Amino acid sequence: MNASSRWGWLALILLLWSLGLQSRALTRPDEGRYAEIGREMAVSGDWVTPHLNGIPYYEKPPLQYWATAASIRLLGPTPLASRLWTALTGLLGIIASAFFAQRLFGSGAAQRTPWILMGTWYYGALGHINTLDMGVAVWMFIAVGGFLLAQQERSRAWMTLAWIAAALGFLSKGLMALALPGATLVLYTLFTRDTHPWKRLYFLPGFPLFLLITVPWFWLAYRVHPEFLWFFFVHEQFDRYTTTIHQRVEPVWYFLPILLAGLLPWTGTALRALRDALFHPRTRGFSAPRFLAIYAVFIVFFFSLSGSKLPDYILPAFPVLALLVGRHLSLRPGPMPVSPHYLLALAGLILMAGAGLLSFPAIQKTGIHFDLDLDMVEEYRHFALWIGLAGLLCVTGAMWSRSLRHLPIPSLRILGVTALAATQLLLLGSNSLAPTQSGAPLVAQIGPSLRAASHLYSLDTYDQTLDFYLQRTVIPVAYTDEMAFGLSLEPQRAIPTLAAFKPIWEQDRRAVAIVPPTFLPQLRQNGFPFRVLFQDSHRVIVARS
Repeated sequence: MNASSRWGWLALILLLWSLGLQSRALTRPDEGRYAEIGREMAVSGDWVTPHLNGIPYYEKPPLQYWATAASIRLLGPTPLASRLWTALTGLLGIIASAFFAQRLFGSGAAQRTPWILMGTWYYGALGHINTLDMGVAVWMFIAVGGFLLAQQERSRAWMTLAWIAAALGFLSKGLMALALPGATLVLYTLFTRDTHPWKRLYFLPGFPLFLLITVPWFWLAYRVHPEFLWFFFVHEQFDRYTTTIHQRVEPVWYFLPILLAGLLPWTGTALRALRDALFHPRTRGFSAPRFLAIYAVFIVFFFSLSGSKLPDYILPAFPVLALLVGRHLSLRPGPMPVSPHYLLALAGLILMAGAGLLSFPAIQKTGIHFDLDLDMVEEYRHFALWIGLAGLLCVTGAMWSRSLRHLPIPSLRILGVTALAATQLLLLGSNSLAPTQSGAPLVAQIGPSLRAASHLYSLDTYDQTLDFYLQRTVIPVAYTDEMAFGLSLEPQRAIPTLAAFKPIWEQDRRAVAIVPPTFLPQLRQNGFPFRVLFQDSHRVIVARS
């Protein structure tokens, strides 16, 4: 590839990767929550105690909150600023995949791996949604990559990088950044009976450096709220995994379809690469492919046994699997063995989803009912048009890639770019759902009334995006949920019951409240004076009358 072609591909990647970061409305709960915590940190200047809706929020460590607060101070409270850290760490993961492929497996793997990771639709999607998972996945990937290079090159410097990355992963989401790579090392040792990697962990200076990076925030937060340590390490780390306390109960096989579908268009090749890495003939010395394979399998196994499951928990497996696919393909000369049919399979899934949404009224007439409110139907049908475009793009890319199969690298690039472009079309189209998934349209419609209110109350509900778009907090009434621990520290920031709220509401003549539609009859029955400013199937906005 000549220099002009290389710069052209780079420009295309950056363009595709940046699409929608600003134009899509933030969605609830995760995007709104993490954007709002960063906004409040930027406004308050309190970099020790994260706050959500003005209430201490210690569920996760602060690294992404710090980064988001810095972005908001630089760019203002915008969707771009709130998603910037996720997008940049996603790009960092792609760059790191090329670097580790080059150092571990050679230039052939390096030419392939970044295109594979970039084009894995699940990785691409989560690189543009504001959650904590991309950050922790990439820092864990860099930690594992540094560890592998330390084994291969017997280098203390690479292991020091691994310790630093593990610390940043720990500050991104907690103990998993140490537990998953550490457990993989134990399993690798049992599987291969090779104890030499333990001698190259270089605890000095690695572990003291890890503590130097991670401990100060925990110490400072402990000084403000000593109860936080129990909540963070026991409730949020141990109880979340071992119990169903967070009500995210799913079957043990829950992550398997997510993994298989999420790897498209590389699913078949990834499974073959995983098999080859696990069971290839044993060689003397450390085996990086086998370690990576055990790590990927263990991530899925570990979270499959958890009492709390969310789809993005297994994201850390994806960069590792892309690295294994890149190695696998580099060892097979000739026409590219990745079949474009996997991209056609992705196109088929996308088109089926779009067709289902377009034909929603006809499907309902057959007696099959979906959990969709009537005012959501038109939004989903509009989204279906974007889904159709993404599906057609996949078909076009698959045919183009197939015509270039005799040129493995160009064919692979077409697959990767097509999958990323289709993913971005789906994300852009998802903005059609903003009226029911975000507070942005509501603020655009009645923002002046909400901003002019003396106080905003939120009864038996909380919209994580509303605070961000209004740039002000609400007062929870008869609601705790994720704010429960913070309210146990500062109970004065909420009103516990409807009865306690009534005299406050009666005296606060310029107040506005957000109420679930099902809660409205209780206000009438209890004699609350109000008039309706706005109403849809998800919320009612009432003002003191």
